[in-house]
Amino acid sequence: MGAGMLGNINDIDLRMLRTFCAIVEAGGFTAAQARLNTSLSRLSVLVRDLEVRLGYSLCRRGNGGFQLTEEGQELYDAALGLFSDIARFREQVRGLGGRDREALHLGCVDGVIGQHCLPLPLAIRLFRQRAPEVLLKLHTRRPDELEHAVLEERLQLAVGAFHHRLSGLYYQPLFREEQNLYCGSAHPFFARADDEPTLGEICAADYVGRGYMAENHRPHDLRFNQGTDAYTMEAIATLVFSGTYIGYLPTHYAATWVAEGRMRAIRPRQLAYDSEFHCITRQGHEERPTLTLFLRSLFEAQKQLGVQAPANTNGIARQL
Repeated sequence: MGAGMLGNINDIDLRMLRTFCAIVEAGGFTAAQARLNTSLSRLSVLVRDLEVRLGYSLCRRGNGGFQLTEEGQELYDAALGLFSDIARFREQVRGLGGRDREALHLGCVDGVIGQHCLPLPLAIRLFRQRAPEVLLKLHTRRPDELEHAVLEERLQLAVGAFHHRLSGLYYQPLFREEQNLYCGSAHPFFARADDEPTLGEICAADYVGRGYMAENHRPHDLRFNQGTDAYTMEAIATLVFSGTYIGYLPTHYAATWVAEGRMRAIRPRQLAYDSEFHCITRQGHEERPTLTLFLRSLFEAQKQLGVQAPANTNGIARQL
């Protein structure tokens, strides 16, 4: 690796390298854009920054398509070796101190605790009844951060609504969550429940979107003229409460505020949509009995809650 990176490899460097590897494995920037749920310009800037940090060119783009330079191929091979060594190191460290100190790191998006279909709380109870010696750690992150954390083995499992499919992960469907477009009581749309705004008026309003969602995942292909981004449900709700933005929230999450008359859904029959929640785990990792046990607890909880388990399409069931 370049001298600029050799002296101090940090988390940002590792993320840049993982993104570079994902671009290589996708066969180019355009294909990687959908997998990584980001823009072409952002990927180009990231690779350019990596090239500057390393001091040499990594790839060529043009009529001949995406091609690695000799240095780019060597970097890709070296990065794969590095990530393998990191995974091996984590496994070794995880085993230090005996089984009674084993930890299982789980992740989940925010704003889901009111969802009656969420099997995670019951799964945690079932798991702790069966493996009380295992330390559980639950982390709340946005969807794209959860995916990268599972890929990088900082989390062993995560639950969320993921809007794309990253190579290297299993996606097991869990349940669907209804979303509605809301305005606060101080917004001009609030008093128009009997005379709903037109789609043109809605698209002209200031809108708060989910910053981690790509343009091609906009609900109903709505194109808002102005707006801002937020990265948690609480942040979106706060901006909606201001009376100056409209935004999508989970129906169960907004239900109390709707009942209190503090916000309302806009054209719910026309603009509501469902998000599909998945459980994700990393492909190709060494199977851990504790993770297998937690997956079994998760799907048992799903069954006890009366949520029909969707057909497995990607291999998680093979771990059970």
